[in-house]
Amino acid sequence: MAALERAVSGELPALLPRQRWFGDKGRPIGAVALRDCAALGARGWLVLVDVAFAAGPDQTYAVPLVLGREGLAPGALSMALEAAGAPALALDAFDDPEFCRELLGAFERRVTVPTCRDGVVRFVRTERFPADAAAHAPRRLTGEQSNTSVIYGASLVFKAIRRIRPGIAIDCEVGAFLTSRARFAHVPPLAGAIEYAPASGPVTTLGVLQGYVANHGDGWSWVTAHLKNLPPERVDALSDDVFRELRGLGAITGELHRALACDPGDADFSPEPIAAADAAAWSARVVDDVGHTCERVRGRLSTLPPELAAGARTLVANEAELVARARDLEILGGQRGMKIRVHGDYHLGQTLRTDGGFVVLDFEGEPGRPAADARRKQCALVDVAGMLRSLDYAVQATLPPSGAAVEAGERWVGHASATFLDGYREAAARAAVPLLPASPAAFARVLAAFELDKALYEVRYELDNRPAWLAVPLRGLGRLLARERLVS
Repeated sequence: MAALERAVSGELPALLPRQRWFGDKGRPIGAVALRDCAALGARGWLVLVDVAFAAGPDQTYAVPLVLGREGLAPGALSMALEAAGAPALALDAFDDPEFCRELLGAFERRVTVPTCRDGVVRFVRTERFPADAAAHAPRRLTGEQSNTSVIYGASLVFKAIRRIRPGIAIDCEVGAFLTSRARFAHVPPLAGAIEYAPASGPVTTLGVLQGYVANHGDGWSWVTAHLKNLPPERVDALSDDVFRELRGLGAITGELHRALACDPGDADFSPEPIAAADAAAWSARVVDDVGHTCERVRGRLSTLPPELAAGARTLVANEAELVARARDLEILGGQRGMKIRVHGDYHLGQTLRTDGGFVVLDFEGEPGRPAADARRKQCALVDVAGMLRSLDYAVQATLPPSGAAVEAGERWVGHASATFLDGYREAAARAAVPLLPASPAAFARVLAAFELDKALYEVRYELDNRPAWLAVPLRGLGRLLARERLVS
């Protein structure tokens, strides 16, 4: 263990920022220390490290390692250490198919492994773990950002969580509920999880094993590819098949919310009445976001190019109207609706197209938000607003921003949104508890307020990360402002 500790502290500070999955690339590392480790097989370790930064809070990462062997080429993570008194290389374990097979075998045998700091690592599997799992060859997926995934044939997908947050992963928690309790068919079935129980502290998820879902790609790729293959000025007239599928996606979204609201006996998932205090708090948060966003935009007006500055000025000039629309969330306090667990980061990229309809992925909530936020019960329309904003983004990302394409794109978004909402409302209306505002006017105003919330976040994100994309949420906000506020 001493050799591993030396390698971790001596080499990982330089190696971690080069890894695709490392989520703190913008923060200079002060030190890296071994937190805990457990042996897996003859050559592998499940390794947790604590990363201290020059500023801000520390972070724990999972860095599974394997000793190099003949025929295994070093990858992006390779560091020298001593093994049995001889020099050796430690590599990213997921680059080694033998380690990946050992991992699956540990699930099959329900292995419990002691750690070097008096904890244990448990490989837990569910009734959805296949009997023939060992027959499937592993293949590491490339191109991921925050986690690492390994596919086992056409049977299983293992997602290794890299940035570790104490507690059971929300994706695991929600996956278990939807798979075993709600029997909801439109999520990957939960087949197992790796749980780390330290000597003190909460049990924490290190990885999630799910059933593999045969698919035709994610919803974002499907919509944008469709739009790119059409004459821009005719996209609205040539999209009937897509609109039909989006109606189906709306229905699946409604069924998802019904499933999340189906068990009044489970305190973590039971629906709760939306109180006036809830509605006031949601409204106050969005009102604060209006002020914060307008302040940020005002501070950048002089640096924006003319084609963006006009939309930015419209935004700040309408701050009072945006505040009024944010306060429409207070309507929820008098609607006798219920708040439920939601997806929390719902957009086209979180769905897979399959022969049996869409499958919904990744319930961890918005990146960078605390786990408590993702677990907090909310109005179901939060997810609906996220998908409507995603449809708008898909059009803005693919069609030219001028000429007849603009009007055709706006018609496409209107039709796509309406068909999605038709499917959603029909399915959500069958829930055992009221999920939506009762009157059409209240529904429209609350949904618009949640869309406003999403668009404000988009403005701040694009301002900081992709200024050239700022026009997309600015145009979206312009359309929201132009939309009539219905009176009930």
